[in-house]
Amino acid sequence: MSDPSVDALRAAFRTADKPTRRKLVPLLPPAEIAFAGVRMFVDPRDNYTERRIWLDGQPPEMDSLMALVERIEGRRALVLDVGANCGAFTVPLALAAGDGSRVIAFEPNPVMIGRLGHNVALNGLGDVVRIEGCALGQAACEAMLNFKRGNYGQASLMPIRPRQRTGGTLVPVRVITDFVQDADTYEICVLKIDVEGAEELALSPMVQGGGWLPDVILMETRHAADWNRDLIGEITALGFETAFEADGNTLFARQGRR
Repeated sequence: MSDPSVDALRAAFRTADKPTRRKLVPLLPPAEIAFAGVRMFVDPRDNYTERRIWLDGQPPEMDSLMALVERIEGRRALVLDVGANCGAFTVPLALAAGDGSRVIAFEPNPVMIGRLGHNVALNGLGDVVRIEGCALGQAACEAMLNFKRGNYGQASLMPIRPRQRTGGTLVPVRVITDFVQDADTYEICVLKIDVEGAEELALSPMVQGGGWLPDVILMETRHAADWNRDLIGEITALGFETAFEADGNTLFARQGRR
């Protein structure tokens, strides 16, 4: 049963102007939200993705999420969720994938690792999802993860404007190709990546390595103008074609693969 006071707060938040919303954000209560057979416990006070789930009853990038669900539903899939946040993609994809699937969720932010793990457990996915508390980059090392004011989901290895930055923490960095040794045993391999502008760093070993490639890539491309290289061109040159664009994301499908 819904709480009338929380429903009223949601209604007030939806119609409020931006200054009023800023004042209301600290008052928004954490809650468990259910949608399409998924359960998510979200804290709307300090993460945009969780706030949208709390407000709308579903993740903010549903078109992109459903495009991936349709690709893997019922199939034995390997899914790499790079920038897993609270699990808005990890959990639905793990539930949709067929028996024997594996979802590897990469999330370096210590706060979000805890929330991600809670949502994985809440949906009974401990035997499907493996959480890697690291970022991905060009080489194994340590790097500074910068925190953005009011939005843990936008923590980034990329610089954040001083007025918006609220500190940071050193996190381990690994290489994506370290995690795909058994990829050819799966029916389909999917890579979703949203790392706030650091996509070119995370994918460099893959696009330049001449080795493993996924069947499908869903990548946030809204920051493409800030990259130092033509990552989209490099992905296209590897035999991928654009199959879908929405939510600031592009879905690339490898030619000849379903």
